[in-house]
Amino acid sequence: MKFTKTLLAVALVGASSVALADPVNWTGEFIMKNPGGFNMDASDNQAGDAAAVTGQIDIAAGTFSLVATDTFQWTSWTANGGTLYGTGTHTVSVNGDGSNELSGIANAPLANGDGFYTFTVGAGQLGGNINFNWGATSGIDVFLVWDVATSGGVTTYTSTDVEGDGILGARMVDGAFPGFSANFNMQHVAAAPVPEASTYGMMLAGLGLVGFAVRRRKLTA
Repeated sequence: MKFTKTLLAVALVGASSVALADPVNWTGEFIMKNPGGFNMDASDNQAGDAAAVTGQIDIAAGTFSLVATDTFQWTSWTANGGTLYGTGTHTVSVNGDGSNELSGIANAPLANGDGFYTFTVGAGQLGGNINFNWGATSGIDVFLVWDVATSGGVTTYTSTDVEGDGILGARMVDGAFPGFSANFNMQHVAAAPVPEASTYGMMLAGLGLVGFAVRRRKLTA
C-alpha cells in the first residue's frame, strides 16, 4: 500500500481526453533503459528490444495493471499495485521495499533516508506507480509519467522523461536494477458507443415519418 503525502490537483478522470468505460483493456510494450539511457533487451530471445504487455486501466478507480509473458534477463517478472496520479506534484512512499541497492544514484530517496519519491504530472499527462517483481526480488518501485493523446478512437499513453535527465522514464531507486528506467507504453481502442433508448425512439420515429411520407406520395400520385 502506497502513502501519498500530496493531494491530486485534478480528478483523474480529467487526465484522459475521452470518457472510458472502466476498466479498459489495453495492449502495450515494456522497454528497459540502462543508466546510460540505452535500451536493454526486454524480451530475451524475441525480436526487438521491447516486450509485449497487456493489462487494464481504470481511470475512475485510479488503478492500472499489466501482465507480460516474456522473461527479462532470463527471469520471469510480474507487476502489481498500479496506482494512477493526476496533474500535480506527488510525493509517494517507496516503503523501503525491494533490495536497497542504491550505489551510484544521486539523491535516491532511500539513500537520503526519507523513503519518499517526488514526481510531477503535467497537463495532458497521467502518472503511475507500480511494484515490479523480478525473480526473488519483489516490491521494486517503478514510477511513470505518460503523455495521453486520443486520435481516431485510440488513446495512447506514452512514457516521458520524468526526471529531465534526457532518459525516458524514472530511475528505479530500489531493487535489482538501481538507476535503470522501466517504461510501459500503452494504448486502447474506445468501444463504439451504444445508443440510449431515447435515441432508438427518435430513430424509429424518424423512420416512421419517412414511411408515412412515401406512402402518402404514392396515394396522391
